Amino acid sequence: MNMKCPNCNAENNEGAKYCKKCGTPLAEKKVNSHEKMIDSMNSEKKSDNTKIIIAVLIVVVVVLAGAFIYLQGFGGDSHSNNSPSQSNASNAASQSNASNQASSSQASPQSNQPKTATSQSSSMKIQGGSFSTGSELSDLTYANIYVGKEHAGKSAILQIWYSRDGSTLNNGNMVPVTVHSNGYLEVQSADAYKYYPDHATINLYDSNSNLLDTQSVSLSPTSGTQTF
Repeated sequence: MNMKCPNCNAENNEGAKYCKKCGTPLAEKKVNSHEKMIDSMNSEKKSDNTKIIIAVLIVVVVVLAGAFIYLQGFGGDSHSNNSPSQSNASNAASQSNASNQASSSQASPQSNQPKTATSQSSSMKIQGGSFSTGSELSDLTYANIYVGKEHAGKSAILQIWYSRDGSTLNNGNMVPVTVHSNGYLEVQSADAYKYYPDHATINLYDSNSNLLDTQSVSLSPTSGTQTF
């Protein structure tokens, strides 16, 4: 490759140190050409590196986009596949509820009766009464508990605990009773007690053994009738 003289533009052989026409040194030009060549190579390398980086980024973007689209499609299919199951489960639940409602509707005449009785008995409260005690071992103890004439004919259960000086005198049996027309419940002790009771605890239940009311009564430990 010939070299041009920077002074006279005469062409000289490559590697010449001086211009053959005017004698101008050519070494500096050679150095400058070499530097330009190096700069050109560096520029080409930078350009190639930039192209490589851009190509890698494009590949990464394409891969990520493909993965996103795939996952979206898989999620949509999964949701679509689950929909029939959810629908079937919902239908099954609806059918079960409908069946339970039908069963409840068919059983309502029988189930409503105890509920009505409980509702009617739930207003039954102990409003007062009296206790009658005899001569210790010879007589039983009688209790008359007033719950109101509006409950006449209704069934209930009475449980009365008798005690003396903190010691229980009886077993506290639960006795089924019916409200008399005068609004009273009457129950007698199973046995006569060795001591007169000084305290009684009354528990009133409905016919299904649900506790309706309770009351504690202090008694004089003597024979006779005592009201509360």
